[in-house]
Amino acid sequence: MCLSFSKASPLLLYANRRDLQLVDAADVTENATIVVGGLEDAAALDFVFIHGLIYWSDVSEEAIKRTEFNQSGNVQNIVISGLLSPDGLACDWLGEKLYWTDSETNRIEVSNLDGSLRKVLFWQELDQPRAIALDPARGFMYWTDWGEMPKIERAGMDGSSRSIIINADIYWPNGLTLDYEEQKLYWADAKLNFIHRSNLDGTHRQAVIKGSLPHPFALTLFGDTLYWTDWTTRSILACNKYTGQNLREIHSNIFSPMDIHVFSQQRQPSGELSLLFAECPMWKFSFVLSVFQAVTHTVYTA
Repeated sequence: MCLSFSKASPLLLYANRRDLQLVDAADVTENATIVVGGLEDAAALDFVFIHGLIYWSDVSEEAIKRTEFNQSGNVQNIVISGLLSPDGLACDWLGEKLYWTDSETNRIEVSNLDGSLRKVLFWQELDQPRAIALDPARGFMYWTDWGEMPKIERAGMDGSSRSIIINADIYWPNGLTLDYEEQKLYWADAKLNFIHRSNLDGTHRQAVIKGSLPHPFALTLFGDTLYWTDWTTRSILACNKYTGQNLREIHSNIFSPMDIHVFSQQRQPSGELSLLFAECPMWKFSFVLSVFQAVTHTVYTA
């Protein structure tokens, strides 16, 4: 299979439990392409565009896997031990790292893109962490937690400076995404049926859609548009990211819509950090080394 990336409208890559699919957001025929089929229970996914890699978690197989865009028949096991329910997954396209959450082990972990040098970043004061989003250019990671004390947290991608940024008016925070250009955080709450946004530190919170969504799950954006999956409607929906207006259904009759991402290099901006990495490889090595030196709690070495 050969995928084309030249389309002006965004391509939406989503997990559908039994497969991963790609659909054009502007295609009124709603024709989707199966990127990877024959899966057990694909939940979370992400990609590294520059390397042509797609990653996903399978909660039934308790594994994280990957494939190449145009070689979807070649599936590799990346993490196959110590997982119970890897619900969230995010790729650091600048530092070339893989981050994930596990709502059963209540851990947030990190590894190289091939699964090596695996480390536990957080294992305390977590209660069902779910979505995770990265801002590699600024060095921050964000995640949702829908346990007994639901919240959204932020920390340095090396595990430093952990803080709670949202813990009020929140119940089942499922979807989470970042607007890198405008430096905004968006999240969807499946119990309170809304989509809200805030600054990256949780301040200046605003409602985008108030209490009218059936069961939003995962969330992404492109330009001025938000896209999300909904468990109840079994569809992908969209709206204006500022006002919530122009609410519409993009893709319907999905078997079981889970995680979703806009499949575009624009969602993985290079930024000043990547330019510095390219100009000074030793600086990149020092940065990566400092990340793993800062993480002292090691459970797995491979």
